[in-house]
Amino acid sequence: MARILFITSRLPFPPREGHQLRSWHLLKALAQRHEVTLLSLMRGDDEAGGIMEMRRHLAGVETFPIATEHSRIALGWALLRSVLGHAPYVTTKYASSALHSRIRQLAPGMDAVHFDMLPLMRNADAVPPGIPVIYNAHNVEHVLLSTRARMDGSRWIRYFLQGQLPRLLGFERRACHRADLVLACSEVDAEALRQVAPDARVAVVPNGVDLEANRPPSAATPATRPGQLVFVGQMGWFPNRDGVEWFLAEVFPRILAARPQTEFVLVGKAEGLQVPAAVATQVTLAGFVPDLRPFVEAASAYVVPLRAGSGTRLKVLEAMALGKPIVTTSIGSEGIALRDGESALYADDADSFAAASIRLLDSPLLAQRLGAAARACAEQHYGWEAVGQHLLDCYQQVLRTERGTTPAGTVSMAVGT
Repeated sequence: MARILFITSRLPFPPREGHQLRSWHLLKALAQRHEVTLLSLMRGDDEAGGIMEMRRHLAGVETFPIATEHSRIALGWALLRSVLGHAPYVTTKYASSALHSRIRQLAPGMDAVHFDMLPLMRNADAVPPGIPVIYNAHNVEHVLLSTRARMDGSRWIRYFLQGQLPRLLGFERRACHRADLVLACSEVDAEALRQVAPDARVAVVPNGVDLEANRPPSAATPATRPGQLVFVGQMGWFPNRDGVEWFLAEVFPRILAARPQTEFVLVGKAEGLQVPAAVATQVTLAGFVPDLRPFVEAASAYVVPLRAGSGTRLKVLEAMALGKPIVTTSIGSEGIALRDGESALYADDADSFAAASIRLLDSPLLAQRLGAAARACAEQHYGWEAVGQHLLDCYQQVLRTERGTTPAGTVSMAVGT
């Protein structure tokens, strides 16, 4: 049994967003075999009540506030440090001297230290040489930033992001070199990270889904509502908002022209989303819900109109496990083993996305076949139990390394970088 220090950018429990789902299930998998201590930054909307549940599985849990969430001065200082210095804003935003000090105190007694998001790697200099560092890459961050820098509607935001891009790319490169092991969500992401840092040790640990909690409805369950499309995702994440805005502006009007009674349901926090007046009567903003399954089960099809992103979408895996027929862009399903025409329908422009959605609305047999194939794909590749076992195997390879050897950690990730 090894002692592992696991560091997250927000409380992973209860897991409501994709980031939290991956963090929580990887954390639980490690805790099955090892003694795991969690240090977590805590956002304003994190639930402190989840700490008690986490302590049932873990050796210890400590939390640290994110200063930039509670103080405009701290937020402005983080922005200024990035603009005037060399660090990307995403790292200065998550700076915490208290967290850094605690890592420095605890790391010498650990067998490995796990940083569960790129900004947290700014604390890797607090880990002594010889103790393996694992970096869990939820996304390839410079790819996300590059896409947003091209697509954001604000000229000033695009200008700022373009200035951030070389800083983020450099930081991501150093983080990959610093880590003894980088965990990527898909082979697509792994290859992108290897291009950034050719000498880095990168392993694919895919996202997963709870196959028992997310099962297709039984024959006794009422039929889905005909003519309803659903998407699950919070609008605070740029790829989600951009994709939904594109769907509402370009795709949904085409669907309504052919099938005027079609409804679109958006499940997740919708702050900042402007629904076009031309389609507003057919759009339902369900907001945050404690259980998304009834909304997904009720719909005729699950749409994934994403035009940007990295990693793999955990909500897509949940739709697969629920046996939903899916219409997706290539980016929306990137890194997931769906096949066009066999387990999902792919479409990358407004006309074809609308046409594919209409096909599913008009053909319950096609929808049933695609949904069954999506469930089978989830069972074959994405159960959390199998993913967790693979994670443990990857960790075991790192933990076998003698602590006296020179790690990749000779690369500087000092707080000021």
